[in-house]
Amino acid sequence: MLQYLSKLRILPSWVILLLDIAILVCSSLISYVLYQGLGISFETVIAFPIRFSIFISVFIFYFLVFKTYVGIIRYSTLNDIGRLFRSIFASFITLLILNFGYYSYSGKSIFLVSTLFYTTNFIFFCLIGFRVVIKLIFQNLNIKRKIKEKENLAIIGVNPQNISLIETLTSPLSNFNLICFIDTNLSLNGKKVAGISVFSQNKKPIITYLKYKGIKSIILTKGYLKEEEELSLIEDCILYDIKVYKPELLENIATGEEKILETYNLEELLFRETIEIKNEKIINHFQGKTIMVTGGAGSIGSELAKQLGAFAPKKVVIVDNGETPLYEIELFFRKHLQKCESHFELVDVTNYEEIKNVFALYQPDIIFHAAAYKHVPLLEKNYMQAIKVNILGTQNCLELAMQFGTEKFVFVSTDKAVNPTNIMGASKRFAEMLGQTLNQNKRNNGKLQIMSTRFGNVLGSNGSVIHLFKEQIRLGGPVTVTHPEVNRFFMTIPEACKLVIEAAAMGSGGQTYLFDMGRSIRIVDLAEKMIRLSGKVPNKDIKIVFTGLRPGEKLYEEVLTSSAKTLPTYHPKIVIAQEDLPCPDTLEEILSSFKSIYRLDRNEVVEKLKCIVPGFVPND
Repeated sequence: MLQYLSKLRILPSWVILLLDIAILVCSSLISYVLYQGLGISFETVIAFPIRFSIFISVFIFYFLVFKTYVGIIRYSTLNDIGRLFRSIFASFITLLILNFGYYSYSGKSIFLVSTLFYTTNFIFFCLIGFRVVIKLIFQNLNIKRKIKEKENLAIIGVNPQNISLIETLTSPLSNFNLICFIDTNLSLNGKKVAGISVFSQNKKPIITYLKYKGIKSIILTKGYLKEEEELSLIEDCILYDIKVYKPELLENIATGEEKILETYNLEELLFRETIEIKNEKIINHFQGKTIMVTGGAGSIGSELAKQLGAFAPKKVVIVDNGETPLYEIELFFRKHLQKCESHFELVDVTNYEEIKNVFALYQPDIIFHAAAYKHVPLLEKNYMQAIKVNILGTQNCLELAMQFGTEKFVFVSTDKAVNPTNIMGASKRFAEMLGQTLNQNKRNNGKLQIMSTRFGNVLGSNGSVIHLFKEQIRLGGPVTVTHPEVNRFFMTIPEACKLVIEAAAMGSGGQTYLFDMGRSIRIVDLAEKMIRLSGKVPNKDIKIVFTGLRPGEKLYEEVLTSSAKTLPTYHPKIVIAQEDLPCPDTLEEILSSFKSIYRLDRNEVVEKLKCIVPGFVPND
């Protein structure tokens, strides 16, 4: 019987309603029999069957009004009891009004008020009792089933949000054994919050206490600790296989699953807090504007489009040459950004006539140019595509932006454009210079403001090492890393796009904006952390194999050349690079030769890039 109950599915609402009605009828009849046994004489002005039908009908009516049958009995809460009380109380008052109204009309009563009161209370406690019994049965079943599965857990930080978790985490249904709170406030050491001890000290790291108590899970509010302390704690938890949970609770009512905690994902654990755009001037800058995003179906372009679509622009035009990803971003806008007028154009920026038609149709006020090829080893071999898309595609968009009166052109660049060792990086640096030179020459009477934004790798982008590592770990390894010392800067996609938007709003033309990328991370360390987060041990369960640097790849990425200087902006994470520009005539000459790219071999392309891009030293 108990085994059957433990597998019982969630009952439909109509079944719960029928059970409540059955309890209502039975408890009413029991009351009637008891009162008769006590010798109480009932009113006979209305026959018992009719009187009983009126009584039951009123209760059923208010069951429906207050939806007492909604919810899951085994997970009943005070809200459910409250709905039940309101329905019973409303039924009692309604029956009293009916009784009084009939008495005023005929001088006789339908019900005895005393029996009405006691019967109503009896019904209420029977309904509550039914729910309590069911809840206790399933709690006991869960205790027996999960007593060996409970994990010791600590909550980092004493604050209202964390305190609100205590009731759920200490319930018999919880998968956790809440050991303590850990706080940085020394005055709280030894105190108790709702019966849970608080531990606080500043001499030893938190991980020491967690290991001593055998705590295998923590709840951490991001930003509660200082940045250095938080990062150190997270890395220690990854090292010692301690799960790090968010302080939010999830509840899946549809399937009847109990309340659970959600772990942080890799980006949330290892990288900085998401930046929020709260400056009204930034948001107003894009309101009522026609905004075009080239490469708008890619990882960066699509996120830019989504964020800009929330700023109430006149329209957003998304341009990309990838059919499937363009369709996917269109579905997103149709579902989540219905109020934003959006258009989706399947166009290649290297095709001048096609992209010209798009400019002529929409007359964009602002352009975010994210269309580019970025895969370093692939473009070392397919160098013509790097020139076509990254340079000639950019030139097409710049020329058309000037021709059709665009106000602002924002070029999305990369840290690989600094002292490049590959064709991809050199092509992006060439495109940066092209925009800066056009802006300086004022060929469009100074109306178009052209600027560049430069940042490093983004987590979760197409081609990101994160995707490769996840797939390799899923398959059981090995995880491949090019070199033990290879380092990269990382940002999350939303963070990078918010900074691009912020820089676009502040820019007046001619600037190259650099983003604070935080600290550089060794790729092998990232691989080890991902393996540990999957519950495996690096080089034991899953091997890490070094494959050697790929063509065009370098150990360290930079965001600024050694000769360049920076100027601050009002945003602490954005600075302006001051770099020398090339001779416009030389730039124009090489650009003209690239228009016949199919006549050039790889060595000729490299030599031409070296003439215009300082610091370009191919490593092949």
